[in-house]
Amino acid sequence: MCIRDRLAAQIGTHNGVAFEVDLVADGPHAVVGGTTGSGKSELLVTWVLAMTATRSTRDVQVLCFDFKGGATFDQIAALPHCVGVVTDLDDHEARRAAASLSAEIRFRERALRAAGAKQVAEAPSLARLVVVVDEYQALVDSDAELQAVFSDISARGRSLGVHLILCAQQPASAVRGATLANCSIRISLRVIAAADSTAVI
Repeated sequence: MCIRDRLAAQIGTHNGVAFEVDLVADGPHAVVGGTTGSGKSELLVTWVLAMTATRSTRDVQVLCFDFKGGATFDQIAALPHCVGVVTDLDDHEARRAAASLSAEIRFRERALRAAGAKQVAEAPSLARLVVVVDEYQALVDSDAELQAVFSDISARGRSLGVHLILCAQQPASAVRGATLANCSIRISLRVIAAADSTAVI
C-alpha cells in the first residue's frame, strides 16, 4: 500500500503490542473526549509527532488550533509539517484561519478536477492536511461561522485529503450533527460520568 493511502500512527501500546490509529483507513476524522488533566493534549501531540515522523511535508501537513492558552502545540510548531498554530490569544486569527480553510477546500476541489483525480491519493501535488483542535467547544464558541466550516470539512474532507482531530471535554455536545457523525474514530479518556464516555463512543 502506498504511503499516501495511509496516515497510521502509533499512539500507545496494548498488552505490549503497538496500538495504531489511521486517519485514512479508520477515519477520515476523529473526536477525542476527556476532562481537564486527562491527557488530551499529550495524546494530540503524540499523535501528530507519530504521523509526521516517517512522512515528508509532501505527504502530510498539520494546522493546529489551540484554544486553551497557546502552549499545547509548541513541539509541533517547530515541525516543517506545521503550516500554522492558531490560538485564542488573537480574536481575529480564528476567523482568518476559517476563511483560509474554506479557500483550501475550494483549491483542492479545483486541483483534483484539473488532475482528473477523484481523491487526493491520486494527486501527488497535494499533501494530506490534518487539522487538529484542542478545545473545540471554545473554538466554535468564538465564532459561529466556524461550526459551518468544520461541518463542511467533515462532509467533504475524505476525498480532498483534509482530516479533522477534534478534542473537547464533552465532545458529544460540542461536536454536533453531521460533524460528529463523520468522525469515525472516537476516543474517550477520563470523563466525569460513564454517560459522557458512552455518548462519544
